[in-house]
This record gives sequence, structure tokens and C-alpha cells, in this order.
Amino acid sequence: MFTTVIPIDRSFDDVWLTYLVPDFLSEQVFLWALVEIPFGKQIIKAVIVDIFDNFNDETISLKPIVSVVYDFPIIKDYQIELIKWMATYYFSLVHQVLGIFLPRNLLEKIEKKKFEFKETKILNYNKNITKSLTENQKEAYQTIKETAKKNILLFGITGSGKTEIYINLIKDSIEAGKQVLLLVPEIILTSQVATNIREVFWENVAILNSSISRAKKTDIWQKIYTWNIKVVVWTRSSLFYPYKDLWLIIVDEEHDNSYISDSAPRYDAVEVATKLAWLLDIKLILASGTPAVKHMYKAIKEKYEIVNLFEEIK
Repeated sequence: MFTTVIPIDRSFDDVWLTYLVPDFLSEQVFLWALVEIPFGKQIIKAVIVDIFDNFNDETISLKPIVSVVYDFPIIKDYQIELIKWMATYYFSLVHQVLGIFLPRNLLEKIEKKKFEFKETKILNYNKNITKSLTENQKEAYQTIKETAKKNILLFGITGSGKTEIYINLIKDSIEAGKQVLLLVPEIILTSQVATNIREVFWENVAILNSSISRAKKTDIWQKIYTWNIKVVVWTRSSLFYPYKDLWLIIVDEEHDNSYISDSAPRYDAVEVATKLAWLLDIKLILASGTPAVKHMYKAIKEKYEIVNLFEEIK
């Protein structure tokens, strides 16, 4: 048996590397598992991306993997496809892309067996604090729910009540046992949106910013993986968390330049969100009072469903 892997935090030229699976590990390996491999003179961590029975190049002597580190997959199926796409589309090294999907101290916590993967079904939230929608908001909300199109451009002016539409969509998601990602450009600039959502959904929400510690981010990673967090409000890096059952992605102020990463691996978070929604076959809402020209063009060409919200709430 053979396996291909992506090393973590190591540069290499190929998309992945091939290793032999020794007989004593043949019953333990599985897709997306974290394993140890020989790499030069070191033993390093890697993620399994394929398992197969035949290797036809007899001129190459393959090294065996050393061990399976943990008995759960640290990368989900859809994430592997997203990693491959990002590496190709943005001309990035695959290990660099993999790195942004894993918290920096994740491996340490895994080795110390500090993870408990217990799923909770807590659905408590403050139903009484939600506001009644205006007729325009109701129409926008119903259009978003009922349209067959997966990509939606919510063209709403400042003060038109987009947040209340978000809240109603999040309620639908939680009650259906799903998760929602609300992408924001900078948490400090969207604190009112975050506050309103926290007031309604309580412990179901993770609202993160750059001041959150590494340990806290890893804890959030674990809770998202197990559906103990149903709603994530964060900046572009929230795209790379291991969602158990994501139902909807909302990109607030989708025109904002902070969605573009200018450090390796470079990427446009709105493009990545679009690809992620396509991979999961879920709806993507791009919301703005000043939509990006390319998204408005797609709406005009009827590739996106356009939902207008031009009435300011008094």
C-alpha cells in the first residue's frame, strides 16, 4: 500500500510526496490523517491526501511513513480540494496554502491529546431580541431563501438593515442544524454587526479578531470542527476553518480591499469564498452598498441574483 502526503511547514517542489505504508500501519491509515514521515534527516508531520495499492516506478525506493499521529482527520474533504485549487490558481506552494488551514499550535495540542471531539446540540438563542422586518427587508429575505441561484448580490445602502436579514438567515441555519460564516473586512470596523449577532445567538457564535491568542484560535478550530460553534464572524482567515456542515457564507462589505491578502500565500478572500461555496454547493451572499464592478456586472448578466435594499430604516 502507498500514500501521497502534503508535508506541513516544509518546502518541496511537487504537489505532494509519495511514501510506502508499512504492513503494521495498513489498518490505521486513512485520508486526511496526520502522519509522521522521514524527510531528509528529520521526522516531520504531513497530511495524507491519497491512498493506493500500486506504484509502477520500480526505479524509486520509497521510504515508509513512520506513524499515524492521531485517529481523526485534521483536514476535511472539501478543504483538500480548496487547497489544491488555491495552490494552482494563485501560483502558491501547496504547503504554504495548507499552513493557513491549520492553527500554529494545533500539532502540539494533538500530540498532547488535548482534544475532545464531543458534539453539542445546544440551540439556545434570544428569540425576543430579533426585530420585525420591514416590507423591503421581508422581500429581500424571501428572495434570498427562494432563489435557485447560489450566488447572490445584496445591494443594500448603509442603514437599510442588512444585519437583520443576516440574523434571520442565521436563525434558519441554526434551526436546520447547520453553520453560517459571516465574513467581515475588519472586525473593529464592523463591531455593531458583531454585537447585534452576539446579542441574539449567545454561545452559538464565535466573534474573532487579531487580538485572539493562538490557544483560543485552536480552541475555536476544535469547536467549529464539532459543530459546537454554529456561527463564525471573522475576517478572511475564517474561510479556512474545518466547518462540519456549512450552509451559508455571507461576505459583508464585499468590495473592501482588506479581503485581499498581500502576504504568501496571496489570495482574494471573495474569490476563495466563491470557490468554497461552489465546492459545498451552498449559497453565497455578497453584500455591499457599493458593490465591486465585476460582481455588479455578473448580476446584470444574471449570473448572480441581485437583491436590492435601498430604503433606510428610520
